[in-house]
Amino acid sequence: MGYAQLVIGPAGSGKSTYCSSLYQHCETTRRTIHIVNLDPDAENFDYPVAMDIRELISLDDVMEELGLGPNGGLLYCMEYPSHLFSLCLF
Repeated sequence: MGYAQLVIGPAGSGKSTYCSSLYQHCETTRRTIHIVNLDPDAENFDYPVAMDIRELISLDDVMEELGLGPNGGLLYCMEYPSHLFSLCLF
């Protein structure tokens, strides 16, 4: 049986530190772990990322192409995948 955790929180709250510690623990205990990055603005990781949302959409690209600020860009990035899924349903 597999397990999943969704780690969310504001910037600077320790999400990456937690994921790094969890990865190190799993490596030490020889357990398999796959980390998925859903932050379109995150760039540096101390652990391998199995999937990265930035391959689909990145905050810098959205801000540049649409002329949005950081907050508007993040909102757009969060809504973008839902638009893709709704297109696939029809």
